[in-house]
Amino acid sequence: MGAWERAGVRGALGALLLASATISSAAAAEAPAVYPTKPIRLLVPYPPGGTTDPLVRIVGQRMGEALGQQLVVDNRGGASGNIANETTARASPDGYTALLGTVSTISINATLFPNLSYDPIKDLAPVSLIVSGFYLLAVHPTFAASSVQELVNLARSANGKLVYASGGTGSAPHLAMELLAQMAKIELTHVPYKGTGPALNDLVGGHVPMLFGGIAPVVPLMKAGRVKVLATTAAKRTSSLQTVPTIAEAGYPGYEVDAWYGLFVPAKTPAPIVNTLHREVVSALQNPDVRSRLSGLGLEPVGNSPAEFAAIVKKDLERWAAVIKRGNIRAQ
Repeated sequence: MGAWERAGVRGALGALLLASATISSAAAAEAPAVYPTKPIRLLVPYPPGGTTDPLVRIVGQRMGEALGQQLVVDNRGGASGNIANETTARASPDGYTALLGTVSTISINATLFPNLSYDPIKDLAPVSLIVSGFYLLAVHPTFAASSVQELVNLARSANGKLVYASGGTGSAPHLAMELLAQMAKIELTHVPYKGTGPALNDLVGGHVPMLFGGIAPVVPLMKAGRVKVLATTAAKRTSSLQTVPTIAEAGYPGYEVDAWYGLFVPAKTPAPIVNTLHREVVSALQNPDVRSRLSGLGLEPVGNSPAEFAAIVKKDLERWAAVIKRGNIRAQ
C-alpha cells in the first residue's frame, strides 16, 4: 500500500474513531427531552427478502415495543448499499432515521468506492453490532471437489478458468472467495450477479459451480441435497454444522470472514439518543426468545458498545482494503 493510500486509510480510521466518540455537550444539549415521540425509520440497504427481513422483524419489533414507537423498515436496495447509506448520512440527526449496516455496505464500501458523495465512516456513527454470522462455501452436487483442498487443487489445474458466482462485485461473499484465492495462491474467474438469490438459483441449476452464501438460504438447499457445503468462513465449527469444517482448519489458518449486521445513525446524532437506541437494541438481544429466533437463522446475537462496534468496523476496513488492493478489485 502506497503512502497516499496509507494516509487515506489512516484518515478514514481517524474519522471512524471520532464518529464513535462521545458526542459534544453542545450536540447533547440539542437532544429532545422525550424520545422517541414518533416512529423511527430504519433503512435497510437491500430489497425485501433474504436474511435482513427476519432479522429486522425480530429485533425491530422488540425495540419498538420497548421504545413505545414502531421501527418502520424502509428497504432501499441498489448501488451496493450506497443508496441507504447516503440517505441515512444526509438525514437529520434527530434519532428518527437509523440504518442497518453490514460489513459489505460499510467497511468494504469505504474502500471499494473512493469517490462517494458521502463518507461511510465519517458520516455514519456506530450504535451497536446486532448479530455476527458467517458464510458457507457451497458447490453444485456434481462438482468434482468435496473438500477445500480438492477445490484448490482443481483450481490450480484449471489455470484460472474455474468459475465462481457472487451477489455482486465487492460484496463480502465475493471478497471471501478472493481472500481464499489469495491465501491459497490460486486464480479463479468471478461471475457477479445482481444479488445472491439469482446466483444461488444458477448454482442449483448447474450454471455456476460454486459460491459463498449465507446460512439461511444455503442450509435448506444442503439438506435437500441440491448443493454440497465444503466449509464455513467461521472462526470455529458451529453446533448446527458440526460436520462442516472451517476454511481455517481445512488448511488456511487465520482465514475468517464475519458476516455482521449492525445499527448506525447519522454522525451528529446527540449522545442521549444514541444511548437510548443502544440500550434498547442490547436489551432486545438479551431477550431469550429473540436470541433463540436469531440463532435459528444461524446468527449470533451480540449487542456491544459503540466504541467496540467501531473497532470491528475499523478492523474490517483495514483487512478488506488490503484484499481489494491485492486483487485490484474495482466497483462495477
